[in-house]
Order: sequence, then structure tokens, then C-alpha cells
Amino acid sequence: MSPEKLFRLSALLCIVGWGLSAIYAVSHVGSMEEAYVRARDLASYFFSSTWIFVFFYAQYRVVPRFIHRDLDRRVGLWHAFGNLVLLMGGALHVVLPQTKSDVPSSLLFWITLLGEGVFIGNVIWSYVHGEQPVPFLPVVPDAKSTPAHIPNDSVKNMGWPKSPVKLFGIGAAVLAAGGIISLILDVPSFKIPVPWSGQMHFLPFGCLWLAAAAPFAIFAMLYKFLMDAHDLVFEESLNRIHFVVTIVTVLDLVRVFMSWEQAMASKLAALYFGPEIEWLAVLFGLCAVVFAINAYRSYRRATVRT
Repeated sequence: MSPEKLFRLSALLCIVGWGLSAIYAVSHVGSMEEAYVRARDLASYFFSSTWIFVFFYAQYRVVPRFIHRDLDRRVGLWHAFGNLVLLMGGALHVVLPQTKSDVPSSLLFWITLLGEGVFIGNVIWSYVHGEQPVPFLPVVPDAKSTPAHIPNDSVKNMGWPKSPVKLFGIGAAVLAAGGIISLILDVPSFKIPVPWSGQMHFLPFGCLWLAAAAPFAIFAMLYKFLMDAHDLVFEESLNRIHFVVTIVTVLDLVRVFMSWEQAMASKLAALYFGPEIEWLAVLFGLCAVVFAINAYRSYRRATVRT
């Protein structure tokens, strides 16, 4: 177990906890029960924790490439394991009755502050104790000897698929599969109110999963078309940035939907033109901009090669 894997596991745990809490909160909108309030607080807690662990994971993957040194593995494990323990403590504090509501927020603050301090200390520790630098240039082999293979973990792509079609296709498949299962099993059984043509229509909850899968499917088809029709080769870094921006947009779509559920029917017209929808439109526009930049740069490189 490496610190990166432990941070990735913690982020995955936060995403699962956030999703389950959000489903419960959406299924009981308007309830005055304490369980609904705690589920809403737990969803907010896991949502914020997800980005904290993603930030730490990115640091442990990216920073060694710039400093050309391996960070101390033991310090990294203590860092990841300590943050995971604090995370679970905060989650239990939200769930247990008769507890203060400000403790989880304080824990998130200390997880971020102390975690960043431990990470900086890990970088300093690696320099002070003479950790071997990450190979930057290959060693020139002797003419009579077989060149030795020098492992360089910095060239790894963090486990991301190289093809943008596969990357966005996996995202669309996961969300679409969740929507189909939800439609078949009718879990959760809560219906989504959607105003259309002056009437309120109630759709199954699985339609929300399918709506979230639509942006990933659209971008996957666009990448497939550009790669087949114009033989474009897209940059892996921009593919990942585009994928992350799309995930953030879909998460904000769910947040807007939860606000939509809590709004009164007489206030729906104001919601259509309010800051919630405007911010969501900005995020969808950002997804389109990143895709356009990625396609333009790939087209420029293809033109230079020809």
C-alpha cells in the first residue's frame, strides 16, 4: 500500500459516502426528521472531503516529478492513514446523535492544515536524509555491457486511460449502468418532479443518472469522430483536465437539482434565471472550452506533422 493508493481509496470512500447521503437527502426533501438533517450534513462533509483527498493525491503524484526525488513512503502512509482516521471520526460525529455540528467542519480544517504541513515536512525530510533522486536522464551504458533498465515512475499516467474516448466512455457507462439499474429496481422509489409545458411531470430517479451520463457520452462521441475523421492525437493532460471539469459540472448538476427540490413551485421561474442555473451554465461552458482547446491544439500538431 502506497500513500497514493491510500489517498485514492479515501477519495473513493468519500464519493460513495457522498452519493449515498445525497440519495437519502433527495429522497426525503422537506422532511423535518433529524435523520434528514444529518444525511444532508453528511453529504456536504463527504463532498468537501473528496476534494481534500484528491488534492493530496495529486500532490504525491505530481510534486516528485518536479523535485526529482522520491518522497518518504513511511511519512506518506502516516499522513494518509491519519487523515483517513480523522475523516471517519468526523463522519461518526455527524451520524451520532447529540453531538456538536461544528466539529466536522473543524476536522476538515485540521485535516487540510496538518496534512499540508506533513506533506511539506515529507519533502524536506526527503532532501535532508538524502533520498535518491528520481532518474531524469538515462545513464550512458558501457559499450560491452547490456544497458540496464532504469525505472522511472514519473512517466506513469496515474492509471488514467490514454484514449479520451475510453476515458469518457467509462464515465458514461458507469453512470448509465447506475441509471438503468435504478430504473429496473426502482431504487430509490422517489420520483423527480420536472415542470414541462406548464405541467409537473414525475420521472423515475434513474433519469437523473442518465442525465449525468449524457455529457460524458457526447464528449466520447465527439472525440471518436475527431480521431477517426481527422486522425487527431489528443494530449493526455488536457484529456484528464477535461474529464475532471466534466465531473465537477455533473456534481454541480446534482447540487442544483437538490436546490431545485427544496424550492417552492411558485419559485421555479426565479430558479431558472437565478445564480444556481447561471453557475451551472458557466461550468458546462467551461467543459466545452476545454474540449475546444484540446481539439484545436491536436489539430495544430496534426497540421505540423503533415
